[in-house]
Amino acid sequence: MASPLAPDPSAYDREFTFSRIGMVQRREVWGYMDHMLHMPGMQVLELNCGTGTDAVHLARNGHQVLATDLSEEMLKVAREKARQFGVEDRIQHRRLSFDDLADLAIPPVDLVFSNFGGLNCIDADHLKQLVDPIADVLKPGGRFIAVMMPDRCMAETAYHFLGGRWTEAVRRGRHDPVWAGLSGSGVATWYHDPAFLTSAFRSRFRVVNIRPIGLFVPPTYLEHRFGHRAALLERLARWDTRLARWRWTARYADHYLVDLERVR
Repeated sequence: MASPLAPDPSAYDREFTFSRIGMVQRREVWGYMDHMLHMPGMQVLELNCGTGTDAVHLARNGHQVLATDLSEEMLKVAREKARQFGVEDRIQHRRLSFDDLADLAIPPVDLVFSNFGGLNCIDADHLKQLVDPIADVLKPGGRFIAVMMPDRCMAETAYHFLGGRWTEAVRRGRHDPVWAGLSGSGVATWYHDPAFLTSAFRSRFRVVNIRPIGLFVPPTYLEHRFGHRAALLERLARWDTRLARWRWTARYADHYLVDLERVR
């Protein structure tokens, strides 16, 4: 797989992490995670931790986190965030690629977590190769939660279609990768159908839940149109919550959350 050109950490935080849309979508993920991780002191392995926002949240809720990322620049920012929030004692940071996961020598963890499209940076064949490494690092009954971008997006398609951008309207459905990024940098991105993901992991996992993240809340690149409309975003987020139980809608959201339990 080609090496990705990681987004600039400051651009990533400015254009995604701290954008109003990004915060609303992350809140949807945290709402689900906090309900599941109700027992403090769980051991978490985070893949593609980015600038460390999720690791800090998990650590502040009493969990021990090994936060990993391929980008050393991202990890530098993540370490500084941990220091600022006073949770350095509960977070370790390590440079790790997906290919290194099979050689990761750590005690089994309760949760492997990958947020906001990190696994969209690899193609379908590469994703299948991660099934055993992820299962092997988990305790029996441990959970793998990933938030990914599907191969459809209702809000994105409608936005580009109404603007007459036909190619952009259907770009997620293409089989070849799409270049996606922030401020001129980014990665080759593959959009994975939730049904493909659950099928690929079926040999070692059972599906606990699949739910949309950003079904009505739009993608973050529409921040210029929605970021100043806080009341509207909150209304859209409530609609997301109401339809979260309808698993079939996950394929049509900006992201979807898949919760898998290790069974073998």
